[in-house]
Amino acid sequence: MKEKLGALWRRLTVKDSHVRLWVFLGVAGILLIGISEWFPREKPQAAEPAATPTVTQVEQALEQRISRFLSTVEGVGECQVLVTLESDARAVYAAVTETEAGTDGSSSSEEILVVATETGPTGLLLTTLQPAVKGVAVVCRGGGDPAIQQRVAELVSTAFHISSRRVYVAAQQ
Repeated sequence: MKEKLGALWRRLTVKDSHVRLWVFLGVAGILLIGISEWFPREKPQAAEPAATPTVTQVEQALEQRISRFLSTVEGVGECQVLVTLESDARAVYAAVTETEAGTDGSSSSEEILVVATETGPTGLLLTTLQPAVKGVAVVCRGGGDPAIQQRVAELVSTAFHISSRRVYVAAQQ
């Protein structure tokens, strides 16, 4: 083993050897890699979570969509729509539920799972539940005709998956 190391050393100390150049480049590369660890790295920018739209924004978007849709129906004509929602959008987080059964009944506790992010700990979001439609009012030119009223009520109740009792159609002045 000593003989092999000695032969290697003699080859490295020869002035005309290309091996010496390759060893120098290898050591320089290792040193550069080691030095690069001392410099701070740029942290990747985390994507900002999408802002949850407010109830008013959701209502206005739904009103515009259904208004454009209804105005294309024969006999309805120009229309205005008012949509009311039951609540804000609701976030659903992952949670661990523990239930303990005792002689006097059972009790349960729920703990939201938390994940570490660059901005700090936050709950693990599973989904966001969109608010349900509470009611819809439609005022349109053809709203005085009972057939048009029924057609509009059926379209709106089908579109929002609500009872036709939650839809009111009136004639425009």
